Amino acid sequence: MPGKKSKKTDKDKRRNASEDAPPGEEALSLYTEFAHLKRKLEKTSELADNLASRLEDAEIHINLLTRFVTTICIEKIGMRVGVLKRLLKRVESEAVRDSQIHQLESLYNLPAIPPKKNTPSKQPPKKDPWDDIA
Repeated sequence: MPGKKSKKTDKDKRRNASEDAPPGEEALSLYTEFAHLKRKLEKTSELADNLASRLEDAEIHINLLTRFVTTICIEKIGMRVGVLKRLLKRVESEAVRDSQIHQLESLYNLPAIPPKKNTPSKQPPKKDPWDDIA
């Protein structure tokens, strides 16, 4: 049919361009692409190593803070170990509950529910029918 144009995909265009280009240029472009990917991989590896060391530092810091707070609670405030354990369990369960609520809200994209205030309704109070009779 004379009115139809042939549709070439990107793959066909690249194939035709590579057939027209000399073999040296194709190898050079592949080498350039490979070098670019290698640099990208090295950067990613450096970032991963940096993040791993930062995570390790954060874990050490949290461990030291935990020991410090425990020491203050037991030695300086005079808390008993059992009371401290119960307090930690309660805080942990509240944190888990809050994280689960936050996870569900983000999953369903629901806005956070504001706390209810004890305010009177905005509607005017209804008239008592006995006032009209008297």
